[in-house]
Amino acid sequence: MSDDFSWELFSIGSPDSIKDPAFSEPWEADTFAMLVSLEKRGLITWSEWADELAAEIKFDASHLDTGVDYYVYVLSALEKLLIKKNIISIQGLEQYQAGWTRVAERTPHGQPMELIEDDLNPSDQLAAK
Repeated sequence: MSDDFSWELFSIGSPDSIKDPAFSEPWEADTFAMLVSLEKRGLITWSEWADELAAEIKFDASHLDTGVDYYVYVLSALEKLLIKKNIISIQGLEQYQAGWTRVAERTPHGQPMELIEDDLNPSDQLAAK
């Protein structure tokens, strides 16, 4: 991570000081891992993401007291930042969301999920039949 990275930014403390899990669900950890990976690759900066997250929370502040998971905001802010920076298009994001939905529908509970090319291009599969 960059030299100016601070775990306090995420209010979870340093990895050595964490007593309870920082994430309630695996997707929350995956989302955070994507953020770290994108920052390490130089595709986003922490300040860009923090600004986007602040805007997302401010935009949807009415839900702050209703128990909406913080990581819902994190994921939404990440998606919007990736679109703003032209890392993915809205159509590309929707394609991946639909693809992962197909994966979830066909995968038995408790089994690993695997995204394959046909999940992203189902019309290609139908046209070939």
